[in-house]
Amino acid sequence: MRQFYQKLLRLLVLLVAITGMLKTTAYAQQGIPVTGTVIDNTNLPLISVSVTVKGKPGGVVTDANGKFSITVPNEQSVLQFSYVGYVGEQRTVGKTRQFNITMTADAKGLNEVVVVGYGTQKRKDITGAVTSVDPKRLENLPNTSYVQALEGAIPGLTVTQTAGGAEGNSNSIAIRGRRSISAQNDPLVILDGIPYNGSASDINPGDIASIDILKDASAAAIYGSRGANGVILITTKKGVTGPPVISYDGSYGVQKLGKLPQLMSPQEFYDFKNARYPGIMTASEQAVHDAGNYPDYFKMGTRTGNRNNQSVSVRGGGNNSKFFVSANYLDVQGVTVNDLFKRLSTRANIDVDVTKWLTYGTATTLNYDDRSGLNPTITGDGSIYSFNPLTTAYNADGTLTVYPWPEKTAWANPLSPTLANNSDHTYSLFTTNYAIVKLPVKGLQYRINTGIRYAARNNYTYYGRNSKRGLEALGELNKVDDLGTDYTIENIIDFNRTFGKHTIAFTGLYSYENNVATNNSLNGQGFPNDVLTFYQPDQALALKPSSSYSKRTLLSQMGRLNYSYSSKYLLTLTARRDGASPFGEDKKYSFFPSAAIGWNISNEDFMKNVRAVSNLKLRLSYGSNGNQAVGVYSTFAGLGSTPYINGVTTAAGYIPNKLGDNSLHWETTNSFNAGLDFGLLNGRINGSIDVYSSHTHDLLLSRSISTVSGVSRITQNIGKTANKGVDIGVNSTNIQTKDFSWSTNATFTLNRNKIVDLYGNAKDDTLNTWFIGQPVDNNFGYKYGGVWQTTDDLTKSPQPNTKAGFAKVVDVNGDGKITPSDRTLLPGLQPSFAYGLGNTFIYKSWAFYVFVSGVQGVTKDNGALVDNVNTEVEKNTYVKNYWTPTNPTNDYYANANQVTGYLPNIYGVHIFQNASYLRVRDLLLSYSLPKSIMNKIKFSRFKVYVEARNLFTVTPWKGFDPELSDQAGGIPLQKEVIFGINVSL
Repeated sequence: MRQFYQKLLRLLVLLVAITGMLKTTAYAQQGIPVTGTVIDNTNLPLISVSVTVKGKPGGVVTDANGKFSITVPNEQSVLQFSYVGYVGEQRTVGKTRQFNITMTADAKGLNEVVVVGYGTQKRKDITGAVTSVDPKRLENLPNTSYVQALEGAIPGLTVTQTAGGAEGNSNSIAIRGRRSISAQNDPLVILDGIPYNGSASDINPGDIASIDILKDASAAAIYGSRGANGVILITTKKGVTGPPVISYDGSYGVQKLGKLPQLMSPQEFYDFKNARYPGIMTASEQAVHDAGNYPDYFKMGTRTGNRNNQSVSVRGGGNNSKFFVSANYLDVQGVTVNDLFKRLSTRANIDVDVTKWLTYGTATTLNYDDRSGLNPTITGDGSIYSFNPLTTAYNADGTLTVYPWPEKTAWANPLSPTLANNSDHTYSLFTTNYAIVKLPVKGLQYRINTGIRYAARNNYTYYGRNSKRGLEALGELNKVDDLGTDYTIENIIDFNRTFGKHTIAFTGLYSYENNVATNNSLNGQGFPNDVLTFYQPDQALALKPSSSYSKRTLLSQMGRLNYSYSSKYLLTLTARRDGASPFGEDKKYSFFPSAAIGWNISNEDFMKNVRAVSNLKLRLSYGSNGNQAVGVYSTFAGLGSTPYINGVTTAAGYIPNKLGDNSLHWETTNSFNAGLDFGLLNGRINGSIDVYSSHTHDLLLSRSISTVSGVSRITQNIGKTANKGVDIGVNSTNIQTKDFSWSTNATFTLNRNKIVDLYGNAKDDTLNTWFIGQPVDNNFGYKYGGVWQTTDDLTKSPQPNTKAGFAKVVDVNGDGKITPSDRTLLPGLQPSFAYGLGNTFIYKSWAFYVFVSGVQGVTKDNGALVDNVNTEVEKNTYVKNYWTPTNPTNDYYANANQVTGYLPNIYGVHIFQNASYLRVRDLLLSYSLPKSIMNKIKFSRFKVYVEARNLFTVTPWKGFDPELSDQAGGIPLQKEVIFGINVSL
């Protein structure tokens, strides 16, 4: 490990040395020296304004005082001033040597450059549905993952945090809902122009300059098959011309457990067990109760967590070269014992104008991740939530008990996994490189992109004799080595010319992508001792090796044409042909076209006198995308190993475990989008409204089949789905004075998906709970009708042998009995709508940001309300409002003994609850030193802040947090308070 850190340190020193050499060339050219100052319309200096000479490479940026100094070739030179969010300015040098430039805010924001895939466009020229993440959520918040910046912030994009944890990777992302039933619905992630298949936690948010989301078929069609579920474009920071700027960002956070249901206390559990099954109490349970020395497994398995995040970066460059280098250290101690995540990452982004016709650039990041350590048992039977509290967690000498319940040796101590010796390390490299060659034809250039990702993970675990698992196996080791390698090569031709009022841009692409994953694992049992842990596989009495290999290849050709007439009428045509290796021999390739038009209505002459409207653009698009997110070898049949006894020896045997289908081909989605971009009151209010509809056919559906062949499922191209919705995003400047401002950004997302067809026979698939005309995800089962009361006429109950206190099941079909035909669709998992609302208040040097998000109209099965104790009441359960003759509630049915031996929920009816919520995700208070003080101490930035994350959640849900997928266990979500500082020199 020391060698690894030494290598990282040497790399960082080398990169800094390179940047120093690059700096020496910054101002080497000869000519006329020109200086000046750039301010805004409130007379405050603007920092990092780009100052370039028209038609010449390179340039400089303004310093902390808004000052600049640049050398121009001659007096005919034209200076160009550009700054994000401001109207660009130009000045001819002439006889002037000192310029005072005032830049005004771009009310329309239309000159903002947006990444659209294989290039950029000005927002005013975009015809597709492209949304950018609010810069405040990237720059001002101490995110540990870029996914946190997306939560509730993009209309049409939903992030669901399915579990807590130190790494923060347990989430799902969907753009405009779910299209596929069995295939993956995850969006494609593009990092610095190259598809990224790594972990979200490996991308340092501090390195990110922008995140753009491609949502409709036209915008995403540039990536063809990979863009079927939308595209997330992440662009990291680049160097800028000027003296090096050193930045430090540091934060420390404290994490607390979030929303939790209440477990029964030991005394409550003791009474509950006695009432449920009198006489079943074991001697050891009775002894623990009598002594009153109860273990709190949940308390012992959880803790107050913390997060330490430290980053340093250097950014600068000369006229011909620019650089950005950074290093980041993240150390998170999660809210469960041994839930750890450490990340050490370095990044080097370098761009060089080698000659007038050749530009080269690289963006390389190197990561080391440490996930060592095992959590206590937190899911399933025997977890720290449900473990019997009438047992013994520790021996007299302070060590954990192997068998905490002597009479029931099948139960392991839920804290015992923390004793395992676990080493889990990942080493990864992701590098993108490009070269641009300007060809002799004006406006024509060739670009080659390459991307390589290498990730090696070594996860080794040894269970010693101090745990049940290790004791019974005489020591057990598991060694897992994973290796993933991805590489991409893209050849791109770009042509961009303006002829009078006509602008034509063409992009042509030929690309090759290859993904390989290998796995080698080894399980060993029976060791002479535990001293050498997982370093002694040769000493095992029994060894079982296994390995796997998969390779996926994608070959693509693409062409995109953009046309603009006088910035009023816009046209985009895209065609892409993709070939994917997972499909059948004659089905690998498919063609995906799209078209989009745009009309900048506000540029028309008849709009010039409509002062209330500063921007108005209509967009229409239609196109196709494909999905190939299925198993690599889905077309092949497979055999499973089933050894058998031949006489007295074991012989190798095989049986079919997978059926193949060589006709398997692309799942295709055809989508229509209508959008309206608007700006009102000189840009104080701006936003967009998009309405979309998509239809997916030839679904890659994993369907159930008869087991007569020995196989129960097969993937085929069958079925259709439909998806429609509305995305709304609005930004406003509510108040703007010299000392105070208030701005708001709001998002609204409405999505409806449904199954149109399954097997071509218009029939539902009840086994898989798929129903024609209904959402892909739904709730299906018996309907809970409350509890039978003593006042009810039980002779008319459709449930035989019903007694007061039983769970009431609704007789849906009214036939007077409860049968499987009474199962019905219940209010579902598809939200009615989702929303996000951010408000920023700035008073002089103080800033306060509050962001809330939520979903409405979700109904989920509440696993925390399941009475999960078994017949002998071996597990604890959550406190519930049980029915008793003196507590005739409808919330929850009776304890079993109170109905004389009958099970009160014989039909296993589940209780569904409203899982809507409103969450206060971010509360951020910051203070920045005034510019006058920073100028004196030579700082360009000095800010301190405190943030509260996930502090409040308003929900009718009873149980764990409503976002979590496991409502009976798992790592809970955490609340967090973070203190931080940002400094730039």
